Amino acid sequence: MAEATPEQTSSYETLENTHQDIEQPSRASEGTPDSSDDAKLQEAVEKHAKKILNRKEEIIWRGTPRHTKKIKAHLLSFLLISVISYLGIKVHIFFFPLLIIPIVISFIKFVEVKSTIFEITNKRLKIKEGIFSSVTNEIELYHIKNTVLEEKRNNKGFITFYTTNEKFDKIKFPRMNNPAEIHDQVRDIYEEIKLERNKITHTKK
Repeated sequence: MAEATPEQTSSYETLENTHQDIEQPSRASEGTPDSSDDAKLQEAVEKHAKKILNRKEEIIWRGTPRHTKKIKAHLLSFLLISVISYLGIKVHIFFFPLLIIPIVISFIKFVEVKSTIFEITNKRLKIKEGIFSSVTNEIELYHIKNTVLEEKRNNKGFITFYTTNEKFDKIKFPRMNNPAEIHDQVRDIYEEIKLERNKITHTKK
């Protein structure tokens, strides 16, 4: 068999390189999905996700702390009342006007408890505090990392939420009735919200 001349070898190499250059764009185009299909998929996923995220907000549970939370302040007020009353009787009657101080302290603590409202909705956790002017702190449910349920035999208990929020990384809600039912309901909702948010994130990447 005759050997190929240098001119023929060069021609073969040129043809082979040209063939490879033609194949490479062709293969790249085969592996690239249709942009219109991507847009339709992303639009469908976002539409469903936003439907979940933009649902009407509904209250699942609402309550206030127990007054035992301020038991130290109430005991201090009671002690001051006892001391001032004793001084008013044994020392001088002018001590009696000082009774207004522990009474006011106890009253303020009572109003503080009543004006602190914990609320769980199908979108967020809310904590409203303040007497003369209120401040409402909100934590979206998708910030919840995990929860701890404490339930007693009388079907009353507490739910503690651990979140990714730096200011409210741990929130213990006050005693409530049927905490297990509320806990399961909130868990299902925030897992669903997280799933839908992840769908939006992944389709945009």
